[in-house]
Order: sequence, then structure tokens, then C-alpha cells
Amino acid sequence: MGKHSARGKRHTPGHIQPKRPGLKSTGRSSHTSESKRRGALEESPELPVHRQRRRKRLKRVLAGVGIALLLCMAAGVVWGWLYVRDINRELRPEDPEQARAIEKALTAPPKAKEPVNLLLLGSDIRPDEESARADTIIFARIDPNLKRVWMISIPRDTRVDIPGHGVSKINAAHSLGGPALMIDTVEEFLGLPIHHYLEVDFKGFVKIVDSLGGVYIDVDTEIDDWKAASHSKHHAASHIDAGYQLLDGDHALTYVRSRNFPDADFTRMRHQQTFFKALADQSTRWDNLLNAPDTIRQFAKASTTDMSVGQILDIAQSMRGVGDENIQTATLVGEWRSPYVWPDEDLKQRLVDAINSGGDIEAAKDGTGAASVSPADITVTVRNGGGIEGIAGQAGDILKTADFDVRDIGNANQFVYDETLVVYREQVDAAQVVADALPTGKVVPSRGMYLFNTDVLIVVGKDWPAAFESRNSPPQY
Repeated sequence: MGKHSARGKRHTPGHIQPKRPGLKSTGRSSHTSESKRRGALEESPELPVHRQRRRKRLKRVLAGVGIALLLCMAAGVVWGWLYVRDINRELRPEDPEQARAIEKALTAPPKAKEPVNLLLLGSDIRPDEESARADTIIFARIDPNLKRVWMISIPRDTRVDIPGHGVSKINAAHSLGGPALMIDTVEEFLGLPIHHYLEVDFKGFVKIVDSLGGVYIDVDTEIDDWKAASHSKHHAASHIDAGYQLLDGDHALTYVRSRNFPDADFTRMRHQQTFFKALADQSTRWDNLLNAPDTIRQFAKASTTDMSVGQILDIAQSMRGVGDENIQTATLVGEWRSPYVWPDEDLKQRLVDAINSGGDIEAAKDGTGAASVSPADITVTVRNGGGIEGIAGQAGDILKTADFDVRDIGNANQFVYDETLVVYREQVDAAQVVADALPTGKVVPSRGMYLFNTDVLIVVGKDWPAAFESRNSPPQY
């Protein structure tokens, strides 16, 4: 007993040591117990320090990914800027002096969403010629609000007065003073401003058409013209069957160049109008957007213009949804008295008036114009929008006297209209007939902003030229 007392307790067989809290006695070695403890800790719930470390790692990964994305975006922006810069350089005239002359000749562009006028030129150089000619001359107006496009083709031999050079064929202006003089000549001839200019080399547009995968055209007559197909190898594109078909670039060029018809240039101009209508309609389809970079590049190589890529894309975007039925075309025909085509001045004025009014130039060709819509067939609602006593009644009386079907006269919800509006849902021609019968009135589309059940709504504004002395009187009708 003393021996045991001096050395303390020893572990002897049969002696059971006290259990440690949380651990079971297994009878195994201390090494096994330690391993078990480590295993128990690893399987325990995650500690806060581990969560913090994981969050830091995640943040570092996300930061790295974000930086990589930003670098990729920056690289894309730089590439896009360089690409657009190169395209803009290709579009501009090579001669800086010519570019300045063109800008000086053009009328300042209108505000956004307002109609824009373009002069479209097609230049063509043939194997036996040294310089290009302005074989195609088209005045075009695009109205993004009305979603309509008007195009007037002017024969290249039209007799005009070229500023500073006297009487000559209109296409001579291009050789005498370049695009700037052509702009001045067409502006003076039509009496319409030109905001932008675009010239396309016919040979270059072969690649434009091919980049779009071709253009579908309803060819009205069989074409067999080896001369017009001189651009294609062995004149392979000289023949085009009549009928609806997909034309590749070579055959499309034959289609717009051929003059092998009884009336020569006039059928060719009609074909050019048909082609541009089809091109405008088909180039804005979603399936062609995939080809946009190549199309833009080919377009830049074949074209010269005052416009930037951004301005061209804005115009293209404004034409989305226009549709072939809203692209109107006309040719300014005249009498051939060698060596000129003497223009029909009455026809020219009808076409110009129809464009200015947003009317129908195809009807104007026949001398009918918007007047082909009978007032008796047009239903009208009149509203006082200016708060001037009696103005809605006055407008209604004028229209009734002119035989319009006036269904309702009353006050607008608010008297905030400074100008008189002639609002339509679908029949722009009918709206123009109504506007022509009133002392004042701006034709505008409804676009769901106005509620009315008739063909046309008149909102009489503060610009109405009568009864201004009663401005402070209670509105009546």
C-alpha cells in the first residue's frame, strides 16, 4: 500500500479511467481517439472563419471575371469605333474640297422624326468610257411618322437650267461640277430642299446584293441584253426570265442597267424603282441583320455620301415597317425632242405638291391626286382644342359646306393646342383633303394617342384665324 501511495495511482488491468466529456471509451489507443476527434470536427457544421474565406475567394473570382468582361467590352468598343471610323472614311468623298462643296450645297438636315429628303445617284462606267455618268437620278423623301417613302425618277436627258452653266441635260451637272452642282440643279428644278446625298457605283452594288443573299424581284418582262451584262464574265448575266425570282448581284445589275426596250430609259427607270423598293423592304428583314457587317462594308466601298454610318442606320431604322405598299414611285416623264426630254411641268408640280402634302404621287401621275377621295365619303369629328369661343363650330360649318360628313362637334379635354391638327388613323389621303378645305391644319397620324370613331379628327388650335377677340370667353360650341 505504501508503494502505491508514494507513486500515485497506476493504470493497471481492470482499472477504468474517467470518461472525457463528449467522448466514448472504446478501449482503443490514444492515437485512434485523436483521429476520431479530428474526424468529428471535420464533420461538424461550417465555422464562421470558413465562410469568410470562401466568400473572399468567391469575390476574387467574380472580380476577375468582371475585369475580364470589362476588358472584352472595352476591346469591342475600340474595335467598333475603329470599324465605324474606317467605314465613315470610305463613305466620304476622297477629295476634301469636293466634300466641303457637297456640304455647302445641301440644306441643313431636319430634326429627328421629321421628313428627310435624299438625292440618290447611280453612276455607271462602261468599258468604252473614261468617266462615270449619273445614269440614275432619284429624289426620295422618307417620312418616319407617316411610315411612307416617295421616289421621283428624273430622266438623265431632262432639259434643265444648270446654275452657272445654262441649259443642258440634267446629268451634265455631274460632269460639270460634281455632286454639289447636281444637288443645286435638282433643288432648283424641283423646288424641294435636299438634306442628304448618296451616290452608288453600279458595279459596286453587285457585292451589296450578294451580301444580302440576293434580292427577290417580280420581273415584268423578259430581258436579253448582252450590253447591259458587260460587267459579268462572258456576259453570263445577260438573260433574265420574266416572273418572280431571286436575282443575284450580276443579274440585278443587268436588271437596272438594261435599256433594251421600246421606250428605253423609261422602262429602265421603272425597273430601278422596283429594285430600290424591293431592296428597301428586304434589307431591313431580321434574317438580313446577320449579314449587316459585310453589307455595310460592301455598301461603303460602292457608295459616296455626306452621311455617316450612324445617320444611314437611323434612316434605315426609320424605314422599318414601311412595307412595299407604302413606298410610292413616279417618273417625271416628258416629250422627247432631241437632244432633250422636255419635262411635263404640270406633272412635276402635281408630284411636288403631293410630296409636300404627304399625299399619293401615284394618283398625282394621273392628275387625280388626293382629290380622288370624295368629301362626302369622309367622316369627321371636330374638337375645340384652343379654348377660343366658337372655333369648333366655325371649322364644322366650313367642312359641312364643302360636303364633308361631320358627325360630331365639341370641346377637347384640354385647351392646350397651339396649332390646328388634322388627325387620321389610316387614310392620310382623306386627311389631306380635309386639311385642304380648312384655313389651317397640320396632318398628323393618330398612333393611338387620339380617340375618335370617324375617318378624321380635327382639333382646332389657337392658330385658328377667327374669333381671337373672344379668347377669354368661356369655350362654347
